[in-house]
Amino acid sequence: MLSPYAPYPPNSGGRIRQWELIRYLGRRHNLTVVYNAFTEEEYAMQDSIERYCARVVAVKHPQKYFIPDLPDLKKLPWPIRMFRTTEILQKLEEMQSISFDAAIIEYIFMSHYYDLLPSCTVLHEHNIESDIFRQYADIPDIHNTKIFGLKKDRAFWKATRMLMAEYENKMWRSFPLRITVSEKDKQEMDNRCTCGRTIVIENGVNTHAVNVIQKGTSRKILFMGTMDYYPNTDAAVYFVRSIMPFIWRENPSITVCIAGLKPPRSVMDLASDSRVEVVANPGSMREVASQCCLTVVPLRLGGGTRLKILDSMAMGLPVVSTNIGCEGLSVTEGKDILIRDNPELFADAVLQVIHDRVLAESLRTNGRRLVEERYDWAMIFGQLEQELLQLVKKTGA
Repeated sequence: MLSPYAPYPPNSGGRIRQWELIRYLGRRHNLTVVYNAFTEEEYAMQDSIERYCARVVAVKHPQKYFIPDLPDLKKLPWPIRMFRTTEILQKLEEMQSISFDAAIIEYIFMSHYYDLLPSCTVLHEHNIESDIFRQYADIPDIHNTKIFGLKKDRAFWKATRMLMAEYENKMWRSFPLRITVSEKDKQEMDNRCTCGRTIVIENGVNTHAVNVIQKGTSRKILFMGTMDYYPNTDAAVYFVRSIMPFIWRENPSITVCIAGLKPPRSVMDLASDSRVEVVANPGSMREVASQCCLTVVPLRLGGGTRLKILDSMAMGLPVVSTNIGCEGLSVTEGKDILIRDNPELFADAVLQVIHDRVLAESLRTNGRRLVEERYDWAMIFGQLEQELLQLVKKTGA
């Protein structure tokens, strides 16, 4: 497995998915994990990861890129340039003597290393990255919006989207098998690439390790996510600024908890209202969730599928989401989730869950049942394992 960043600790959606895949494959196969370490702390994560696999190779990222065979760097999207380093190239060349049966490349960002890996190499796409950049370009006040620490105009994000789409079209056809997390992403990939196969391996949750939170009398609303990821930042600000006023108009005692890694200033400032709590870098999301009565997913941007919804359902927290927030999940409106896009209707749904105990219990029970029956990691990755074994057999690796 080749990853652009440390897959541990599992404190974000992408890392959780990678970590669960490492644990699953590492128990059943001889697994080597290679990843970029951007900090000394990430470099030291090797020991934690090695408990679950045969070998871990952390490669210190030089904070610069180097592409000796591609002199015209401007023709590549900047996120791709960031992950092409001599350090990774040298490490993979050193490992050429190891007879690997298969390799998994995590994200399009590492796809340019495919020619140094076995013929049976698959690409694991957590999102369609060009679509994320398209959404950024469509933000009305994008020139005043900080994303990845950058304030850029619409032309920049449109150019990034165009370059990334061209790069995806080129690289996708290099892989005999591509993995996406949703049917929507699969359809887009199949429309743009007729070579090889694309399969959907959905997101999941470790239902055996997550117990249902006891019901309480809390009236605190939870929004959780990686807060330096712009779609989550946007959702948090949008929820407090555009949705909570409707809720507070009906019940001013209801509070909000925003919890996640690295909240930017725009999120921290929301706590200037005493009814809003921001928990930065929580040690245990379950402890935070145990003090709340429901989860909201008011996303307006993003791709893939939402682990935060599956985690909430596993813990027994009712969920209210936008359509894009639950995109790609096999959820049923009114049965295991409430779905609203209009701010006032979203607020009404939140108030329904808080004030209607029968509805809350129904969502709680049906949500937990859904993740147990459809979204357990072991079942999901069992499908991926069989696909890999069949591909290895077919390619004669």
